[in-house]
Amino acid sequence: MRMLFDYAGLVVEPSAALGIAAVLEDRDRFAGRHVVTIVCGSNVDVDAYHRWIGTAPGRGS
Repeated sequence: MRMLFDYAGLVVEPSAALGIAAVLEDRDRFAGRHVVTIVCGSNVDVDAYHRWIGTAPGRGS
């Protein structure tokens, strides 16, 4: 979640970050392949998000 926020400016829910985390955890498995993961953020509680990644949208670092 933090990486997606820092590098792509995306606020995503935990389940959305899971697909990205899986690819990053085992890069060799997915190397040279087309990979798709759904990234969404409709289920994000701002206070919980702040606790999880240390910042929240609109609140700064």
